[in-house]
Amino acid sequence: MKSHSKQKKSFDVAIIGAGSAGLTAAISLSAAGKSVLLVERDKPGGECTHSGCVPSKALLHSAKTQYISGKTDSVSALEYTQNRIDHIYAEETPEILESHGITVISGEASFKTRCSISVNGTDYGFKKSIIATGSSPRMIEIPGLDGKYVLTNQNFFEQTELPKRLLVIGSGPIGMELSQAAAMLGSEVTIASIDTSFARFEDPDVGKILEQKFNDLGVRIMLESSIVQVSGNTAIFETVSENNKKEVQVEFDKILIAIGRVPNLPKGLAAAGIKSKPYGVVVNSNYRTTNRSVYAIGDVSQQFKFTHTANDTARGVVKHILTKGILGYKKKSVPKVTYTSPEVAQVGISYTDAVAKYGQDNIVRINTPYSTNDRAKTDNAENGLVVVIAKRLSGKILGANIIGQSAGEILASYTLAMDHGVSMWKLSGTIYPYPTISQVVKKSGDQFSVQTLSNIKSELIYFAKKHAAKLFALIFWSSLLYWFYHFKSVNNYDTKAVVSMLYDFIVTHPAGPITYMAIYVLRPLIFFPATILTALSGALFGLPLGILYTIIGENGSANLAYWIGRFFGKDAHLEDSKLIGPFISRSREDPFIAVLLMRFLYVPFDLTNYGSGIMKIKWSAYAMATLIGILPGLVTFVALGASINVDTLLSAQSFKDLAGGFNPIIFAFSIGLFVTSIALARYFKKRHA
Repeated sequence: MKSHSKQKKSFDVAIIGAGSAGLTAAISLSAAGKSVLLVERDKPGGECTHSGCVPSKALLHSAKTQYISGKTDSVSALEYTQNRIDHIYAEETPEILESHGITVISGEASFKTRCSISVNGTDYGFKKSIIATGSSPRMIEIPGLDGKYVLTNQNFFEQTELPKRLLVIGSGPIGMELSQAAAMLGSEVTIASIDTSFARFEDPDVGKILEQKFNDLGVRIMLESSIVQVSGNTAIFETVSENNKKEVQVEFDKILIAIGRVPNLPKGLAAAGIKSKPYGVVVNSNYRTTNRSVYAIGDVSQQFKFTHTANDTARGVVKHILTKGILGYKKKSVPKVTYTSPEVAQVGISYTDAVAKYGQDNIVRINTPYSTNDRAKTDNAENGLVVVIAKRLSGKILGANIIGQSAGEILASYTLAMDHGVSMWKLSGTIYPYPTISQVVKKSGDQFSVQTLSNIKSELIYFAKKHAAKLFALIFWSSLLYWFYHFKSVNNYDTKAVVSMLYDFIVTHPAGPITYMAIYVLRPLIFFPATILTALSGALFGLPLGILYTIIGENGSANLAYWIGRFFGKDAHLEDSKLIGPFISRSREDPFIAVLLMRFLYVPFDLTNYGSGIMKIKWSAYAMATLIGILPGLVTFVALGASINVDTLLSAQSFKDLAGGFNPIIFAFSIGLFVTSIALARYFKKRHA
């Protein structure tokens, strides 16, 4: 490494952490001509190279190879793993990184100010900084457990041989991969989990296949089991079996704790004005922290703690920095793979979440067994399954789950399809080479197409019901346009004359106000903008009557939209959604205030109406809050319409005549009301923030 005395003390970009995210950002920014400082407290490569992706996959490869050949030599497997680590690390050493023009310092960085960090007692300034400090294994306190028996992914690969008896706490990807590798290499493995099902993050059908594979390997799986204490080399669990709790003892030589990850937060965040929470550094959609000069990427700020997501966000942040914020980060589908045998891959939402979000009648589930694939047959790999969740009729892909040979490679097709709107129809029409495992993708598309077309009558009825409001609106507006032009043609009128006649009817005929209010009430069915109708009320009837008619029409319209939302959302269980579930729960606790705030804060009118119905907010509270909440906006736009003299506009012959059709006093009153309502909205927002 370079001597500290000769190093620069200020850089364009200071990056803390040289894992996947940090390395990608450092190399890219240096190649773009930026001066880059890269700080790493251990070795470049981070978790992925030294204790994560690389060693676990190398160990699995060696374990699978030995298992097939009938060998169980964990010593050689671990030696092979270390060899692969060294092979990849050779491309990530400080010397290699410095050859890219990057200044590399070994040490732990802490923020000193908003635009400086300190490393080994030396301060370094920066224009931009990137936190890429990764994550560490989440630990639990186990009474009686001696630390010498504890393994995590960070020290697992430092062993010279695997333990004869391995107890694994947790059945996530890390726990499953390492427990399977150990079992293939001859260890007696027990997996203990508090979950009610094995591989609970996977589709249930996928989880069953994987569980059977582990059972075939002789792995003991203990579900609904909580470790109570350890005595010597005996772990004592409380296990639920047939609704009865019992004590179970497990003998072990080592315990692998694999229950998730926690972010590595750098020191000095407060000094830099950077907010953090237990789940990591707080960032916006472009991974910028509360300090606009600092970004946080990878495990330290992301929900999905994968090497590929860390790499992707690093690329996005590099673009954001180089374009000075012009190019932002685009949210994408996140694929994940567990590299067991067989592989397990998943992208998008699960079937359970899809049912909760869209309703069971609006989605389809397509199961495609590997046993239908000729390449799987030739390779004796028929024990696999593809599960695709898609929207009914349109074939839009919502999620895909795969277990089987090359599952991770096949998943890329579904990930690409989801990000670019490629439907199941198009997958069905794509040519895949024969014989390949990837033909299961086409096969799943074929199944969707056949299933949909064989039930085309019921599918068309479903389509008509689902889009009834749109079809009604289409028929209504088509009929109205036809009548309008037919009336003009038969009576030889021009457009202005017809509009004048309609105006006279609504303003002078006793049925005019009733017609206006009826149109307003039915507005949700004909998709006519509420704002335009509100302003028209002022233009047609003036201030006092316009306000009265609009109050009646707008409340009727809002309540109709509410019940439409209630009808179409009757099977939705959005309260289970991680994204909007908390908001729905709070809204149901105090529905009046929730709806009132939405009205005062100018949440789009129909979004509030339909949304309140879908969320099953109590109607009486919704109706009362709507009656009160729409008044500021209603009066504002009625007044705006009242400032227009329709008679003058209809008889205008020039722009000067047109300008004379506005009443400046009423217009100013309308603007004053608008400013007042905005101030009221800000007041309510602050009070209920």
